Amino acid sequence: MEIITQKKDKPATMEWIQEFLNSERSLYLSAGIIGINSVIVGLFFLIFSNHKSFAISMIIMGSIEMTVMLPIYLKYPQKVRNKISSYKTNKAAFLKSETRVTQKALKSFFQLKLSYGLFIIALIIGMYFLNPKSMFTGIFIALILHLSFAICINNFGKIHTKKYLQELVKSPK
Repeated sequence: MEIITQKKDKPATMEWIQEFLNSERSLYLSAGIIGINSVIVGLFFLIFSNHKSFAISMIIMGSIEMTVMLPIYLKYPQKVRNKISSYKTNKAAFLKSETRVTQKALKSFFQLKLSYGLFIIALIIGMYFLNPKSMFTGIFIALILHLSFAICINNFGKIHTKKYLQELVKSPK
């Protein structure tokens, strides 16, 4: 695992770029850890509870999160090296490109949270029409939990992305 630290001979700009990339990487790790915990909780419910649909849903969603997020986390140092290399090669093009990508990312945070929130509301309303012992109740609860975690992770991502965009905009071209 590579930890990126600022060296004294690097310009201050590199510090905020690396800070953002490290915070972004930690979000992938957080999602992977949520996936691991979901699998553990699912196994616990599978073994010690009668809520099999909830348990299986947690195991499936946790496994998906782990298989998607943890490899991205592990490959992230290469992305950091590529971004730094791109910055050093052509600072103006890097800043222009990163500004455009970051602005799109900020817009997508809102759309994702809105979609997740509406989906959570639909699942909750749908649960009112289900028998509490229904298989779908467990699936819906697992989905609501994972969507809630996704909203939390997106909130942290949005905070760091806003800060990164501010640095990109005020950075001398």
